[in-house]
Amino acid sequence: MAEPSTNSAAEPLADPGPVPHPSLVDPASVPPAAPLAPASPLEDSSSYEATHPTGSLLLAWQTRDLSILLIGGGAVAASRLYHLLCAQSKRIVVLAPEDGTCSEVRWRLTSPDAEAVRGRAAVQSLEWRKRALERDAIEREIDGFDMVLTALDDAPLSRAVHAACKERKLLVNVADVPPECDFYFGSVLRRGPLSVMVSTNGKGPRVAARIRRKLERALPPDVGQAIENVGLLRAGLRRIENGGEKEVIERRMEWMIRVSDRWSLKQLGEMDDRMRSEVLEGWERGEAKGYWDVNRAKYAGLGYLLSWWDWLGVARCPVARDPDGSALKCPFVVGSTGFVLGAATAASLALAWTRR
Repeated sequence: MAEPSTNSAAEPLADPGPVPHPSLVDPASVPPAAPLAPASPLEDSSSYEATHPTGSLLLAWQTRDLSILLIGGGAVAASRLYHLLCAQSKRIVVLAPEDGTCSEVRWRLTSPDAEAVRGRAAVQSLEWRKRALERDAIEREIDGFDMVLTALDDAPLSRAVHAACKERKLLVNVADVPPECDFYFGSVLRRGPLSVMVSTNGKGPRVAARIRRKLERALPPDVGQAIENVGLLRAGLRRIENGGEKEVIERRMEWMIRVSDRWSLKQLGEMDDRMRSEVLEGWERGEAKGYWDVNRAKYAGLGYLLSWWDWLGVARCPVARDPDGSALKCPFVVGSTGFVLGAATAASLALAWTRR
């Protein structure tokens, strides 16, 4: 039997014709994908983080190029408007009747107060359409927007708006109705460039707010400034070494990690131009300077001693440390404190007994 020809000059394959757009393909006509090969039994999965299916993908969504319609003027609408202004959305239109709009929404939209003016200046276009919240009027308004947010206490009207948005393939969030939301608004902590969102995926907004407040109390008050200062340090490093080669990028990242790990959040919040300049001087030598390396004259020279202690790790607890690098619980301190308290209690009891 003749073997199949492998000659490159063999008869060409027939032209399959134009490939249809994926949206026009009948899913039933597509053959099922081949199953993934099972993982090798030798692979250790203990180092892989387990999945936690929540149905949400948490993102820092950039809305600076989006036109957004906010329907409603109550307390929930005020919260939505605040977040849209913080995100510097390109165009925001608030659809709400004048007589049903809360004081905060009015303040953000119209107040001459300097803080309100500053918030409005962050967006290119901010408009208040004082219209009655009726179904036909709303459906005429939603055309031309990229996203629609409803904050209404009228459930049938909210469902109608949701249906109209889905017909137009618009992203929509219906307040307090998770099944009709393409995305959720979590409880957000903001400190300068820091934004932390806590989401319960629509299950418990009040609980999310409580967790956010706990996180807020755990952070130092100047954490926003600390992040700003790290950004300035990175920018200064890029001015010194702006190469785009892989090795240069990796070296910059590694140096920034080493420097950041030697400063507490409180210390980063104190970093001024002088400190930053001295830290950057260590780049060429591969030296990651800590807080006390650039403050050795502080506290009448005590900074010299603290700098050496920092390098040698003398002041560090080798057992338990918090994520900021501070000693969380030193067993020696805990044990000795308990011993001293016990001895003092026993001595007090003995003294009281002898005086009887």
